[in-house]
Amino acid sequence: MRVVSGVILLALSGTPALAQNDKPDWQDPVWAEVMSTPPAASELAISEVAYSRSERLAESQKAADLALAAGDWAGAEGALAGVLAEFPDAHDLRLKLASLQYGRGALNEAKHLLQQGIELALQQPELRLTLARILASENRHAATWKVLDGAEPALAEHLDYYGLKAEAGRRSGRCDAAVSLYHRLLAQQDSGPWWLGLGLCQRTLGRDFTAAFEQARASVDLGVASLQFVNQQLEQHGTTQTH
Repeated sequence: MRVVSGVILLALSGTPALAQNDKPDWQDPVWAEVMSTPPAASELAISEVAYSRSERLAESQKAADLALAAGDWAGAEGALAGVLAEFPDAHDLRLKLASLQYGRGALNEAKHLLQQGIELALQQPELRLTLARILASENRHAATWKVLDGAEPALAEHLDYYGLKAEAGRRSGRCDAAVSLYHRLLAQQDSGPWWLGLGLCQRTLGRDFTAAFEQARASVDLGVASLQFVNQQLEQHGTTQTH
């Protein structure tokens, strides 16, 4: 047996012997049988190594982590960008790459990367929430609302998503919609900031906001500055009511 260009040539038993300068008789039935019968699979000893999707993603994740541990920020981004070109629906890695871009101040790159992911997966809430947070940090509240309004994940499992949407609605002049969202959120969980947001929207709409502000003041998770604001507003409202 000898190997030529990586292909294993097998000695074929039963092959008619030839003299040095003789040519085979292709009409001979023995040759016909030999040439029409392929070698058994076990004789070929040929194997192909193929990485599964999960292995490929795990490999790229590990490469990115090792690069980050070594302080090679560009290398980490390169590893993630490479696997995303192969598997554009790898949402977890897309989020990781976007966070790296955001971390070094490349906001436009991060937003573009997230928008590409949203176009591939319209109902993927984490991509929308991450993009919305970047937009909110830029005080682009109408754009934040629009991004979050494009999907409707289960509220009980995505309170942060709807909390940001309600705040974006309040800040972009959509208080009617925001009031409804705040009520739905507060039915799930008591939150000082949500009570405050509800009260602010009610005040904007010319409605009584004191009950919501009282609930905000009684909450344990309201910041000091917000608590001072609530107390001031309630005091002013009380003084106004007495005149």
